[in-house]
Amino acid sequence: MISFVVPVFNMKQFLPRCMDKLLNQKGDFEIILVDDGSEDGSGSLCDSYAMKSPERVRVIHKENGGLSSARNVGIDEARGEYVIFPDPDDWTEPNFAERLQLLQEQYSPDLLCIGYYVDFDNHCIPANEGQSEQHMNGIQARRALLISPCISGFAWNKLFNINIIRNNNLRFLDDVGTTEDLDFAFRYLQYCEKVVFFPEDRLYHYYQRSGAATHSGFSVKKLQSVKTYEKIIENSDDEVLIRAAQEEICNTCINLIWSYQESGSNDIESWKRMREYLGRYLKCYYKSNRYSMGRKVQAVLAYYSPKLYAGLKKRISNDNTR
Repeated sequence: MISFVVPVFNMKQFLPRCMDKLLNQKGDFEIILVDDGSEDGSGSLCDSYAMKSPERVRVIHKENGGLSSARNVGIDEARGEYVIFPDPDDWTEPNFAERLQLLQEQYSPDLLCIGYYVDFDNHCIPANEGQSEQHMNGIQARRALLISPCISGFAWNKLFNINIIRNNNLRFLDDVGTTEDLDFAFRYLQYCEKVVFFPEDRLYHYYQRSGAATHSGFSVKKLQSVKTYEKIIENSDDEVLIRAAQEEICNTCINLIWSYQESGSNDIESWKRMREYLGRYLKCYYKSNRYSMGRKVQAVLAYYSPKLYAGLKKRISNDNTR
């Protein structure tokens, strides 16, 4: 059985779409809705789904503790052999559960990864285009968290073995900013011998709504995300993965320097940290063959002339919206 653990915090507007798709799935599964102290009526909505489908849906109400806390409660309560973590503002293809079970039974991996779509309000982009089925060991899969063939660091496109999680006391952490999924996957993979990736099985829709935590403005929480990449650097002897993590720190700081300037923030400590990180890995970033020269020029400007960089970014952004 598969346990779908869905963390819910103030998602009344989006939860019906997510739940309608999940409840129409075929196969052996349960849905655990973890109401993380919602204040918009989401908790009552969760209860209504449990009343309509008591054989499928269970609800856990808790005080607000954040995404990681909610998922950890779901791990503790899961009855399935496998667990996956859909987000309440996303949705799934009609054969999501059935296909996951079929692939898991056929290949018996320690971690099963699938493809997905990135959805916006007016268009949809298939992820991992041009990539094909991959069979990896844990070391190769760790590298693939960041570089091609990229399985990504999301928790909603991965079917985890609940015994691996519980036997190794794995938990989602709340001190790694917005990269709690990546951090969890990296630590999980150290216990994996067999990982399979089916990028063309796009069974999940990742909705990019405006104002979502992953792509809104500057925040200290986003800067905390660097901690995950630092852990990857510290706990890996794979030079390719280490370089990729260093480059991701640069990417994070390039974007944050832009949003910091836009926000008008006066958080001097965060500003110093961003500049320090960018300066530390700028040379590595500039030598990388994964980025265009235009992106490398942005990195240099962000470090040496952040105001000029922010001004150019704003001008380009304004031109693109005309």
